[in-house]
Order: sequence, then structure tokens, then C-alpha cells
Amino acid sequence: MSRPPLPLVTQPIHPIRNTEQLARLDPAATSTIPAASTGATGVVFGKPRPVPAGPPPEIGLTEHALPADEPLDRRLSLLIDPDSERSAAFRVLRHHLLERGRPQVVIVSSPRAKEGKTMTALNLALALAECGRAKVLLCETHLRRPQLAQALRLVPPWCFAEQLAAHRHQPMLPWSVIDIPQLWLHAMAINPRIEKTQLLDAPAFAIAIERLRLADYEHIIIDAPPVLGSADVNLMADAADAVVLALRARHSTSTELRRAIDQVGADKIVGTVLAE
Repeated sequence: MSRPPLPLVTQPIHPIRNTEQLARLDPAATSTIPAASTGATGVVFGKPRPVPAGPPPEIGLTEHALPADEPLDRRLSLLIDPDSERSAAFRVLRHHLLERGRPQVVIVSSPRAKEGKTMTALNLALALAECGRAKVLLCETHLRRPQLAQALRLVPPWCFAEQLAAHRHQPMLPWSVIDIPQLWLHAMAINPRIEKTQLLDAPAFAIAIERLRLADYEHIIIDAPPVLGSADVNLMADAADAVVLALRARHSTSTELRRAIDQVGADKIVGTVLAE
């Protein structure tokens, strides 16, 4: 019988002042790798953010229910086994994240592909929204390899990438959002059928986030591409409050973690999660 997945985060997040401190850490041998944070209530991790101007955006909701006749995606840990050790670990992650200044916009990424970032983004969003405790929007920006539509068994009525392009030129347009009442969650996904060579439009993303900050969302979780191999996360980081990096045991390396932190900037990264 295979071992159950390891918990993701079980200890508080502590600051790392420089990447040399990571040299002694091996992701395959520890359950928590802390990362930099200088968070404070009312401040975006040491950097005040101007309040966006203008009226709240109009949100058009399309209701979606997970199909009862299909098995749930295995990445939906909090839904499949809400009493498991892994689900409890995501709730601990929620608690530690809220301790770091209650960031509104959080990017979830990883150094490389297949390190569990979509699973982390999904379950962090579910944990934050659990039992209606917060209004949460889960967005996807991995244009080349979208996973959210598959995980939630949906086809977005208006692809988030197309919405970004449209709102760059007409920022007051309504937003098309999928409402999943059984998860207390709103989502905006990439249509997997779009052209895979499309690149992330950083100004469009920044405009979108500044508008969505005005909506009634306490948290916006971004399922982002991997850090290494592209500049996508760097292009998004300025518009976000915090970055969480996902790692996989016996797959991620401390060298790639250091490179990812160097590329994004330690001041934005509030922690890492490790899964098996």
C-alpha cells in the first residue's frame, strides 16, 4: 500500500534574510521550508499599496456544480477527505497566511512544473473559503498548461485570458466569474482549447487585479505558471501581495528553490509548502 500524502505546512512561517540560509535545507528531508516575510496588518509586506480608484466592478456569475456522476479530481483534498492530515495541513497554511498580514492577492507558483502548485492553489482557496468564512476568487494564469478547468470539471463561459485582453482596453467591462456554491468559491479559469502560444499580458493582469481588488473578495488566489523558465511570475508579482511556492518531496531541489527565490525576490515570498 502506498504511503498517504505528507502534510504540507505544519509550522509557522519564519523569515529568511538571504538565500544562503537555504543551503542547509533539503526539500526532500523537511516538512517546512520557511521563506521571507515582512508582513504587517494594513501593509503589503512592508510596502504600502495605494487604494484603487473607481467603482467596484460588475461581476456576472455563472453557477456550476461538480458532476455527481464523476469522481472528484484527486487534487481536491479538502473535498475528498476533509478530516485527513493533509486537509488539516491546508487549514494550518490558511492560519499562517492570515498571520502574515491577511494578503488579499496571493500567487501560488513553484520552481518547476509538476511540483503541486495547482493542488496547493485549489486547496488554499478551499481552506480560505471553507464554510463561507471568506469570499474567495480563484484565478488561473498558466496559459500554456491550464489545469483548473479540468480539476473543477468545467468549461469557462469566457476564458480568463480573453477577459484580461478585453479589460485592458475596456477596464469597466463586467467580469465573467464561475460560482461553485458547494465549495463557497468563485473561479476564473483558462479555457484549455485556447492557443497555447499565447503569452501573459502583464499590463492587462495588473489592470485586472487592481479592478478585482475593488470587488467584494477578501482573497484572490492566483494559480500561476512555474517560476523558472519564464518571466511570467515576475510580471505578475508587482500586482500581488504575496507569493507561495509549492515543492514536491524527492522532486524539488534546494538549488532550484534558491534560484526561484532569487528570481522572484525574497521580499514577496511568504512561505513554501512541501507535498509528497
